[in-house]
Amino acid sequence: MEAVCSRKVTVGSNPTLSANFTQGPPMKMIPTFLAPCTLAAALAGASSPAAAAQGFLFERTVEVPKGTSVAVDLAYEKVTIVSVESQNDPKEADVKDAEKRDPRDTTLVMIRFRYRNEDFIKRKVSLRVVLLDDANGVFADGGRSGTLDPKKKDDTFSFVVPVRTVEWPSAKRMKIQAIFYK
Repeated sequence: MEAVCSRKVTVGSNPTLSANFTQGPPMKMIPTFLAPCTLAAALAGASSPAAAAQGFLFERTVEVPKGTSVAVDLAYEKVTIVSVESQNDPKEADVKDAEKRDPRDTTLVMIRFRYRNEDFIKRKVSLRVVLLDDANGVFADGGRSGTLDPKKKDDTFSFVVPVRTVEWPSAKRMKIQAIFYK
């Protein structure tokens, strides 16, 4: 395909700084408004060394840990994600207050995983949780990547998930995705 227009730019008399710019057909625009988090994840993952590494995906669906710890038992080689718990859950009074004052109020719920790494090396992991209601509707998700320290019998890996306060009582299940990298 031929160029639509071209121009020559000269910077002083220096031929090294001179260039020819050719404008071709317009580039296709990616509709970022459709899936901004997917695009951001793809862009962030494209530059990370873990994107090129081979990973092993594990998934488990458990009850939402409201005020208690729930067993997960995801194991890869000598690493085990033992359990998950939530902290800073919205209380009943918080939910009622949010219904009255601001239905869009958000609570930052801390999701804390307990793990055991009996290996002599750090393990890179990417953990993600998706909160589901009775009809498998997604209303909150979050996650992060990090390393699991070696020779730890009981350690934690935590991140925050923003949840609309009025939607927290409808949280019934938590889908956990873990990717362990070599």
